[in-house]
Amino acid sequence: MDDLEIRLVKNKNELEQVNKIRNRVFVKEQNVSRDLEFDGLDSEAEHVIVFFGAKPIGCARIRINKCAKLERIAILKEYRLKGFGKQLMGYLINYCKSKKYNEICLHSQTYIIDFYKKCGFKTRGETFLEADIEHVEMYMNIRS
Repeated sequence: MDDLEIRLVKNKNELEQVNKIRNRVFVKEQNVSRDLEFDGLDSEAEHVIVFFGAKPIGCARIRINKCAKLERIAILKEYRLKGFGKQLMGYLINYCKSKKYNEICLHSQTYIIDFYKKCGFKTRGETFLEADIEHVEMYMNIRS
């Protein structure tokens, strides 16, 4: 994991790399419509990029709503199941703690609920459809 770097996006070029990852994972792989994926809310979010070596392999965005909402969390397919997602979640949780947010929330696709539970999240409410994919809201209280 020495070659792993996770940090906030620094410039327009890195944001374009994030968008390419999102397009590949959500639009092409999961058949989410481009209009839904690129929903016009990126300007009100903090964007995170994951590099392995010099290659961008993952991303996420954080928007502040009623909670610090983690969205668009993605790792490229060929880099999954190698611990990068866990590292990304650790970064996101620590970032939210450093900003002194009270709660982190996210909408988890149902197939990956157990992953988020291992990261410390709990489910809340019933499953619902988002982009024609079953999701459930998950949350973590982080107030000290």
